[in-house]
Amino acid sequence: MTSSESNEINAVEVDGVRFETLVPEQMLYLPKKNLVQRLLSNLEFLLPVPPGYFSPKYSVQIGIRITNNTSTPLRFSFYFTLFPELVNTYGQIPLEGGWISLSSPLESDYPFAMPGESLTFFPNIEIFWIWGNQFGISILSGNGGKWIFHTVKPGNYQFRFIYKNQNEKATLYSSVSRDMNLIEEIWMGEVLTPFVELHLAQL
Repeated sequence: MTSSESNEINAVEVDGVRFETLVPEQMLYLPKKNLVQRLLSNLEFLLPVPPGYFSPKYSVQIGIRITNNTSTPLRFSFYFTLFPELVNTYGQIPLEGGWISLSSPLESDYPFAMPGESLTFFPNIEIFWIWGNQFGISILSGNGGKWIFHTVKPGNYQFRFIYKNQNEKATLYSSVSRDMNLIEEIWMGEVLTPFVELHLAQL
């Protein structure tokens, strides 16, 4: 497997496939605490869990674009293949798994890209208040679970996705026909997209 950096700083090409981190807005604003949350924050040391776990979630857009620059059609997997990485000036932010509620893969999790065609995918990403001046970022993992970054604070960060697929085939269950369908020729490989700057600011 060979790779070469793209002219664009947020993209890398591997064996004729271009992976690009998409961050439409590099400045992300952290949610304000409402009146109830401000009251709870004063009692956080008396509560069994941090009050922020009950706070509203605020969606943000961070995604990936995959472009097939080869001469053959390729299929890609978005079923538990994107692993986020977030770092600040002190190092990597620990990544934790959220709840486990495994969902079966769907055919839509394995889209085709014809030669010259691009696929764009934005996983569901949300920011939420935890306690004090600390926030969390949750990212759907694609299989019904979540990745969660804890103790995120206002400041400058670097973000990237690690795309990792080790399965050339996938078996899908059809709820309509009750049959098992086999999907083949899924692109395999591991790609680290370049880091993109993120700025988390508080309103």
